[in-house]
Amino acid sequence: MTAVAGSANRRPSRRVWFPETLDPDVEIAAALEHFRFDVRLRYGEHISVDLAALGRPDLLRPFTGTLWRICQIGGPAGARSTATTYVSAVRRFWAYLDDCHPSIRRPEDLTPSHVNDFEIWLRDGRHSDITTYQILARLTACLRIMHEERPGAISESLFARLHHVGSYYYGKSRPRDAYSDRVAASLREAARREVLVIHQRVVVAGEKVLRDGPAKGDAGTRSAYRMIMERIVQDGTISCSLSIYHSLYMRRREAEADNGTLIDDLHGHLYLSGSDVVPFLVLLSLETGIEIECCKGLTTNCLKNPTAGSVEIEYCKRRARGAEWHRLRVRDGSSGTPGGLVRMILRLTERARRFLTSDSLWCYYQRGGLTADIGYPSDTVLAAFISRNGILDDDGQPAKLVLSRLRKTHKAEWYRRTNGQMEQFAVGHTAEVAANHYADIPALRPLHEAAVAAGLQDALDAALPVRIVPPRLEARMRKAPAKADLPVPPAEVIAFLDGAQDLWLASCGGFYASPFGTKGQPCPVPFWGCLDCGNAVITSRKLPALIAFLTFMVAQRETLHAADWAAKFGRAHRRIAEQILPAFPGAVVAAARTVAESQAELLYLPPEASA
Repeated sequence: MTAVAGSANRRPSRRVWFPETLDPDVEIAAALEHFRFDVRLRYGEHISVDLAALGRPDLLRPFTGTLWRICQIGGPAGARSTATTYVSAVRRFWAYLDDCHPSIRRPEDLTPSHVNDFEIWLRDGRHSDITTYQILARLTACLRIMHEERPGAISESLFARLHHVGSYYYGKSRPRDAYSDRVAASLREAARREVLVIHQRVVVAGEKVLRDGPAKGDAGTRSAYRMIMERIVQDGTISCSLSIYHSLYMRRREAEADNGTLIDDLHGHLYLSGSDVVPFLVLLSLETGIEIECCKGLTTNCLKNPTAGSVEIEYCKRRARGAEWHRLRVRDGSSGTPGGLVRMILRLTERARRFLTSDSLWCYYQRGGLTADIGYPSDTVLAAFISRNGILDDDGQPAKLVLSRLRKTHKAEWYRRTNGQMEQFAVGHTAEVAANHYADIPALRPLHEAAVAAGLQDALDAALPVRIVPPRLEARMRKAPAKADLPVPPAEVIAFLDGAQDLWLASCGGFYASPFGTKGQPCPVPFWGCLDCGNAVITSRKLPALIAFLTFMVAQRETLHAADWAAKFGRAHRRIAEQILPAFPGAVVAAARTVAESQAELLYLPPEASA
């Protein structure tokens, strides 16, 4: 009975199926023979490499084998763009050899001078310094791998040269700049508006068309329209060659309707289009700061660990070798939040995903078929988004939408909110990368310059402090002159506080010992120089004069240019308004203001003020 029970509970046997894979030895042999190969890269992309037209077969064969290994899973080229740069570097090296060294036929013939001359050849106005360095880096990487795979394939002297890439320091590349706050706000507003329109078209209007047909047209046109929509629902797409499509086309033509975008409009009722992807990418990148290539790689299960009002977005950052997978917690709720936006995309692409085997978040209709390969939107599609929404740059010209600048824009906004605190700003990368690539950009230069100016101002204020004596401190000094911290002997403190050495804006502890002039000579600076002098002491008795001078400086703004006024009175104005007056009780300042206003004609104004 035990045996019977055991067999009854055993799972039925099933045949195990493994996907067909090609023999790598056969692949590499074919690549070395024909100098071309097709390969699937680590991240699922295909690339076809054809080097047969380059010539020099004995030299080309080891390079072909090296490129094949670079493109294999585990190699340095995990994406199409990276693999393309390696192939392009080899093609440029061949162009250099054809131009300068047509006699070289084997890898053993290559010497260090050939690599050095190739660097000079690239720098001869053909490429920028950074591009030259990148091409050299790809070529030297190929030669290193060639040496590792086949020791002795290149000379020892050439291998020693490969320990460095270029002959000098090429400097760091210029990071992309962020969009200004105004342009970013325009992009965000336009993307939100288009996202809502797309949702209305697919979810609301699309379902109505499926049920009732189009709002315009006779009964025959509406019937043909519904038949086509049913066919699309069944098959995924519809071809222009089908008779039912031709029938609808002719009916619309007889009714003088525009058929130029008919096939796209039919599929647009059910699916996103290639141009629809742009506003979603713009909004998602601006709201989350996720790299644009990571946004393109999001999958259907990218939302993780939802909690009240937030959710994590899981994404793959290919460039982070060894730590590719990241999670970012974002707000979740309506479509105005990043989490809600991803859920909206999932709903809008659900119908297309039924006909595709991909788990990509982006499934849409483009060029007659359904696809999940988002690629890079063309310049025409990006420019159309800008044109539709009338977005202008800071110079008043149509803005150029560069998707890679969106993350920079998000990071710049976050940098301002965190006041440049690296501990809070460096999210998703190291502090060094945050400083060099995201903080050191032209869009944040005014912020940095303002911070430097504020720091210099603080240093100057610390070096030239103004000595303020509020009423309470003045009373203590009068009771204990020996303990008064004033620039006069204790026996003269009372007379000093009574005004024995008063100037217009302050009491002076050394009119003939000015830090701005020669000792023994009268102070040479304007009367408002007392505000920055270590000999000056500000008491409540000088407040009416200070307020009168403050009023005078404000009036001067109407007669002087802003830059001239700031150079002449800016520091004195800040010293009085931001440091001196706040140090005195409000009642004392109010009383002094009343005196200044009621006895303005009795206040002494030095010649500088009346000149």
